[in-house]
Amino acid sequence: MFLQRLSALVLILVVGISTAWAQMPQQMPQQVPTEVSEDEIEQFAHAFREIQVIDQQVQQEMHDAVHEEGIDVERFNEYLFSQQDPMHELNASEEELEKFASAYEEIEEIQEEALKEIENIISNNNLTIERYQEIAMAIQTNPELLEKLQEYFEE
Repeated sequence: MFLQRLSALVLILVVGISTAWAQMPQQMPQQVPTEVSEDEIEQFAHAFREIQVIDQQVQQEMHDAVHEEGIDVERFNEYLFSQQDPMHELNASEEELEKFASAYEEIEEIQEEALKEIENIISNNNLTIERYQEIAMAIQTNPELLEKLQEYFEE
């Protein structure tokens, strides 16, 4: 059960972080590495723990940014969906659109700051962003690596 939750959490963070990194001028790894050293697993585990904390803080900050504009999170998500899908029409007043835009700008700033923190965390754990992503993808496809990662979380 713990392995399934850990695997799901790794996937969520990889997707979330990858989305943020997609805005950066770099390429995603083309191959999942077959070799990940014990040191790299340990470095990844330390970075992953720190990133989890950042992720929780960012989620709360984004939630607060939306609420500070007087917008319900569900309504804000409708706005985001309408921005991504031109076929989805959003009926909103000019005042509401201004609130959406303001909240969106605040969220972008929060995400940019979080990305800088995450990059520092990864670097401080002696990994490159690319290698961190490769290891994360390898953990998703290799149950043995996932078990090794779990061992570090149990310490």
